[in-house]
Amino acid sequence: MKQLILTLTLLCSIFNSYTQEEQFGWQPIDTTVFVCQYDYYKRSILTPRKRDDMRLEIGHSLSKFYSQKTVDQLILSSTPEGRKIIGERTNDVFKRHAQAAAQGKSDAEKLLIMSEIPGLASECIVYKNYPKGEMYVQDAAGRSLIGYYTDDYTPQDWQIELDTMTNLGYHCQKATCTWRGRDYVAWFTPEIPVNDGPMKFFGLPGLIVKVADTDNAHSFELKGIEKLNKPIYFNTKTFSKNYPEFEPTTRCEMLKKQSRSLKNMIRALKRDMSRLGESTDDLDESMYDVQELDCK
Repeated sequence: MKQLILTLTLLCSIFNSYTQEEQFGWQPIDTTVFVCQYDYYKRSILTPRKRDDMRLEIGHSLSKFYSQKTVDQLILSSTPEGRKIIGERTNDVFKRHAQAAAQGKSDAEKLLIMSEIPGLASECIVYKNYPKGEMYVQDAAGRSLIGYYTDDYTPQDWQIELDTMTNLGYHCQKATCTWRGRDYVAWFTPEIPVNDGPMKFFGLPGLIVKVADTDNAHSFELKGIEKLNKPIYFNTKTFSKNYPEFEPTTRCEMLKKQSRSLKNMIRALKRDMSRLGESTDDLDESMYDVQELDCK
């Protein structure tokens, strides 16, 4: 009986998700064979390691990589009830921050509280079209640019090594590469013979289950995988009501604006903290940057 209830709940959840996605104007373009869940950690201004919940939907002819956190936030903000919940959560964060300040908590502790303010996580969506050999990317640089571009569909220049490990019960092998300004270590499993991986990574004889740069500024790790038959949607509209259409752009234009936006955010935060007499020693601009560093 419990199993039946669980199954019905899951089916209802999936059905509701489909109708909501179609309600946003997103169009089905394929169906999944596998759905992979990845943890994405990146060096963040507010927390040492900010986590995002990512999905790699692998279909018959293409794949889509995106943030489930961002989709969940979009769905929540699409109804009055959801917006009320977001408002309550935001107010709670400000209250706890004020309490922490009154109690003389450290700057790091207060920043950690502020990192809990509800908002969109990663807005980058990567589509890989297998038969056409094309990569299509939708991304945002704050609100100054919400756009799309095509990227080079050339795999990283991987060097496969002899080291092995086990991840989620899968036998994995090590590979390394230098790509767009960073050195990466990856682990792939031939037991899942899919030439794909998180973000823009692919080109190994098996699914990439883990990849991180050697500075540990960006890392992706597989946390779960299941065989599932559901639509893969193409996002025809952005996550912004004020700027609903994606603008055509280039990869380097997007990355340069993202880098400037990030550095401006750090400088503004440092000014505000200095006015309050708080230390800014941990806010070193050189420590925070976009993942791809070749568009300076």
